[in-house]
Amino acid sequence: MKIVLASTLAVLALAAAPFAVAAPAGVETVSIPVSKARLDLDNPRDAKVLMRRIDTAAMQACGADSHSFVELKRVVAASACHRDAVAGAMSQLNSNQAALTVTGVRGR
Repeated sequence: MKIVLASTLAVLALAAAPFAVAAPAGVETVSIPVSKARLDLDNPRDAKVLMRRIDTAAMQACGADSHSFVELKRVVAASACHRDAVAGAMSQLNSNQAALTVTGVRGR
């Protein structure tokens, strides 16, 4: 009986090991300021400039930058982190502040 119990406990311990290893890493929040000073957002050219700045900051906040591989940039651009970072910045457009904050939450 002791052998069966010990064997069962050993099998359960081994079965639980992959779950401990597969636990998600910590969540990291990265915020990057984006200037909208001197931009007239009613002007399509200035609006494009601001969108480019927001996209660049969202890419960086979510883990990719200008030196990253194209594949990584594609993955980050399609991620929930990037989508949420851009949406968060867009929600700040009507504020009177000279800068927006683009916030990416990595590791969710």
